[in-house]
Amino acid sequence: MYRGPERRRGQEKWWRSALDAIDLGVCLVGHGGRLVYANCTAREQLGPEAPVQVVEGLLTAVQRPDQQRLEQALQDAQQRSLRHLICLGRGAQRLSLSVLPMVDGQQTHALLVLGKRNLCGELPMLAFAREHQLTAAEQGVLQALCEGLQPQEIAQRHGVAISTVRTQIASVRAKTATESIRELVAMVAQLPPMQGVLRAMEYR
Repeated sequence: MYRGPERRRGQEKWWRSALDAIDLGVCLVGHGGRLVYANCTAREQLGPEAPVQVVEGLLTAVQRPDQQRLEQALQDAQQRSLRHLICLGRGAQRLSLSVLPMVDGQQTHALLVLGKRNLCGELPMLAFAREHQLTAAEQGVLQALCEGLQPQEIAQRHGVAISTVRTQIASVRAKTATESIRELVAMVAQLPPMQGVLRAMEYR
């Protein structure tokens, strides 16, 4: 079977399109921290406020201790085929990374999978609500639960009685066949990431 440059370029295009379709940051890193590829979600997450950024084509941590940990994790993946989970940055900008070895012939790269930006993205939540026939109000309550809010806090946010929120939670649990709020939130947390089509197209 012919696998010349044209075929390889076609395959690469499909893989890039596939990785851009998910709302999960993925990067391929070569030796010395050289960024070989980053999907559109990763490029968003590695912006100017992030603890890890792309500087002159190199993946670079802002803080010196974080840079040392990143370099060690990349070196372990590329030279010793070791896997790492590292957390870089502080506060709201904290970023978790899985660093995995990737062997392609004689070359060894590191695959970085960036931590999810939130429990559930907007598009998966919308699809989940549609699948289970949730009303707009029920979807809003579910989103708030996934943000860690308590029923009383949700009632205050939405300007309704707490009894209304409890009724909506009971309805969501019935429609999703879940026994508790914890089970409901866990169900949402397991949803596969989906990238919005229009957002993905912005990076083409």
